[in-house]
Amino acid sequence: MFSIHHIPHTADLCIRLIGDAPADLFRGGLEAMTHIMREDACREEKRLPLRFAVHTASVDRTALLIDFLSDVLLLMQTEKAVFCQVDLTCLDEKAVEANILGYPVDGFDEDIKAVTYHEADVRRSEDGKWETLLIFDI
Repeated sequence: MFSIHHIPHTADLCIRLIGDAPADLFRGGLEAMTHIMREDACREEKRLPLRFAVHTASVDRTALLIDFLSDVLLLMQTEKAVFCQVDLTCLDEKAVEANILGYPVDGFDEDIKAVTYHEADVRRSEDGKWETLLIFDI
């Protein structure tokens, strides 16, 4: 279970992700990014004919989340697709392997130029939840 809270931010879009486990941040980040690119793209159940394997490694959990979302963003833009489902097959502090499922679209509502490292800090809060800020350069 995760929640997403939009936070106003100058020239960018900032969200706070909160989840029960680190995997929730990856799922929530993908959902938020897809919703920004194509509002309500995954609200209705659709056939998901596209499937891509994503393997990302990084120096720590924060960089891993940003790098993973950046890899998915690249696929969204090059394949002209949105991704509504992620199956995390392996996730640790420095690597993630996932299958993402989606469908082609004819365009996007908003263009995300980058998922930034600015203010991102994946950490466990005092109440035991996992959280981070994500800033999308739009």
